[in-house]
Amino acid sequence: MAGPSKVEFPGQKRQRMRMRGTKQANLETQKKLRKNLDKLLSEGETLLPAMSWTGKLRWGRTDPVTKTLVDLRKIFAKRHDRKWLAKRMMAKRGDDIGKALAGSLMAAHDEEISIVGNYSHQSFGNASYVRRGDGKVAYQAGLQNHQMTTLRMLPWEDHARKGYFFFSWRGGFVCSGPVPTIPEGWLGDVLSRSRFNFNNIGTVWATDGLDVDKISENEMSGSGYLLLNFIDGSKVAIGFDKLEKAKGKNSFIHDLALSMLPPNLSTVMEPDAIWYPEGGDRDGSREALDRILDAWMGLTLNEGSLSKRVKVAVLHHIDDGFVVGERWFPTADEAVGELNGSASEKDLALTLMRSAAGSGIRISQRGEVHEREGTALEISATSCNDVLSALWQEHGLSGLIEMGIEEEEAEDLWSAQCNKKRAFGKFLKDIESQRAKADIIQKFPYRRGKVSGPVGMIHDLTMMGLVEGLGKAEKSALSKKDGIDGQAASWAWLMAAGKSNGQEWQFSSDARDRGGAWSHAASNVWKAGKTLVDGGEVDYREALESLRRACGQIDELP
Repeated sequence: MAGPSKVEFPGQKRQRMRMRGTKQANLETQKKLRKNLDKLLSEGETLLPAMSWTGKLRWGRTDPVTKTLVDLRKIFAKRHDRKWLAKRMMAKRGDDIGKALAGSLMAAHDEEISIVGNYSHQSFGNASYVRRGDGKVAYQAGLQNHQMTTLRMLPWEDHARKGYFFFSWRGGFVCSGPVPTIPEGWLGDVLSRSRFNFNNIGTVWATDGLDVDKISENEMSGSGYLLLNFIDGSKVAIGFDKLEKAKGKNSFIHDLALSMLPPNLSTVMEPDAIWYPEGGDRDGSREALDRILDAWMGLTLNEGSLSKRVKVAVLHHIDDGFVVGERWFPTADEAVGELNGSASEKDLALTLMRSAAGSGIRISQRGEVHEREGTALEISATSCNDVLSALWQEHGLSGLIEMGIEEEEAEDLWSAQCNKKRAFGKFLKDIESQRAKADIIQKFPYRRGKVSGPVGMIHDLTMMGLVEGLGKAEKSALSKKDGIDGQAASWAWLMAAGKSNGQEWQFSSDARDRGGAWSHAASNVWKAGKTLVDGGEVDYREALESLRRACGQIDELP
């Protein structure tokens, strides 16, 4: 059904219809397009890609790029024949690039540029263009914006799909035919426009801090680097320190790839990552590195995390020795020096690391244990406490036994620490304290509780005061009130240790009198015990025998 007719009134302005994807050109856009179209009209032949390939196809056939170039030159020969251009830009047959070129040359004859198209490509960029004829939008935008090194390659995308290579830079536009051949000047120009600052010596480009001679030999330099080996022998090295600080929406590899068509750098370049821990190597990590570099080339790996992934891969595949942080050591004795902790923690960590050598585990920064590819012991943690926590379950018991602790006692300590892990600094201090007490106890001829009577009580209090502290022994002496002999023995020891002042009211006068009579012999026992603890030579048993005679104790010493 036909719609209602439209009525126009006298004086009414006629509305202009604008196609979707077009806009009113501002003054700056008009000037830029006018300049580009004028240059296309006057110097168009110089803007076409130069064919550097001199080979021949089978059966003497002409390659498709050369055919297209011949067709385009014919169109340029008719550049001022508007009638012919009008037919060519609407032709159903013929080369698509030729159709777009005819339309662009037709647009170059327009005196005024008002309505322009707005072309946008996610990778190759955005640009305004004048649409004329039936040519492809992308081709017309590329031909009319020939000053854009990326966009001008778009008209040649069909040829690129057929296996022909194009290189575009500020100094030229070249087709190398079906063989990717890097043209002179392309790499240097592309690198000069990247966000990294390169130093160039011969065929090597490197960021600051890298040694060109070492790069030439693929040797370690700086904190490691990403190496791009191009098919013409050129090398580009980007320090890991620069990659980690890289900022921007597009990655370096993305920008580099867009300077050629097809944008596949793997046809002209092979990447490598040069890093290994101090003292070590990267043997065995080739496959892992290739996977990381492939992900980077495929834009699925963030550029800033590349160095971290490379280091993890190399460390993860080291087959022997010890890896601490980013350093490699052949022995645990050298490796333990990189960890933070007390001397006792380092000693025990060293013992456990020796026991875990060749286990092929990795200790994370949180002290968690993970399996790894190589057999080396890898430690990402920085403290001995984390290393001890990680290795304790498997190697803690043998470590305690190696420290000289009896097996039964070691098993109790190991089990208690497994069930309720304390900070290993405190745990080892407690062990040292217990071992120190045990060493002191070993110096006395009798253990506590082995001697009977008042002599045994004074002996026990003497050992308690010298091993566990006077405060604890004093408290025990004041609590022992069993019988007159018990009170007298406690008072005698308090007088011998100099702790009797102000305590008289807690003892009966009979106990004080009897204890006072024993105090001289008790003092000799106390002094003899102190001499033993200090490492001196003394007959402690004789001192106890003298005390027994002073007390009138019938029971003899064991």
